[in-house]
Amino acid sequence: MKIDLHIERLVLDGALLGGERAADVRAALQRELARQLAAPGALDALRGLGAVDALPPLPLKQARHAHDRLGGRIAAAVGQGLGIAAAAAPSPRPATGAGKE
Repeated sequence: MKIDLHIERLVLDGALLGGERAADVRAALQRELARQLAAPGALDALRGLGAVDALPPLPLKQARHAHDRLGGRIAAAVGQGLGIAAAAAPSPRPATGAGKE
């Protein structure tokens, strides 16, 4: 299956960048969307969606941690709009250290 995803225009308020470079946001967005599209279940979700000309605007999640970069949060919103965000969610990391003997 071939997937063509074209984002014609993405307009961001400079304050939203929070010191990140636009090129870094673009690279993170591309990387995260590729990860989501390659995740198990993503193709089935897209088959059910079919071709779309536009996605509805979705709010960006607030950054909870300093490492929550803008590109990843934009990709999460796009994935949600495509219906692939749940299929592509990273699996929870196991707890480390506490309770180990």
